[in-house]
Amino acid sequence: MRAAFFVAVASLLTAEQARAQQTSQTGSGGAGLPCFEKLAMPQYPLQALRAHVDGSVWTRTQVNAQGAIDKVDTQVVSAWGEGPKLLTPPVEKAIRSARIKPECSSKTVPFVFRYQLHGEAMVEPKVTSRIEAPNIMYIESQPATSTQGREQTSNQP
Repeated sequence: MRAAFFVAVASLLTAEQARAQQTSQTGSGGAGLPCFEKLAMPQYPLQALRAHVDGSVWTRTQVNAQGAIDKVDTQVVSAWGEGPKLLTPPVEKAIRSARIKPECSSKTVPFVFRYQLHGEAMVEPKVTSRIEAPNIMYIESQPATSTQGREQTSNQP
């Protein structure tokens, strides 16, 4: 399973690198984070924490001539089947609420959001983020305990 995951990640990285080279040659590429005036950290979905789901959400945001976001294309690389369903919505919400700098009008802005679980299981994980310029944001946490998921599920109406 891990070998298939690494092959998928490698092929995605190769495809993204080729796409980035092509974009930079045509002059329509964005610079990632420098194009965002304000970009909030996406939430690490509680359901993903409970299920120990992590992965990367690759985005390509198309910005129109007026500087508004026209379209957000996403591709998720995750070893977990639930990865795309759980990790994509908070990323799209963060991008759609962001402001784009005027100099990035009419460009396609690539950005990667990497959800990662670290450390021992905790009852209430603390989610942190860090940015690796120009276009990667890490959303990092320690996984929630499996008993926390059962307790919270049983307490819900």
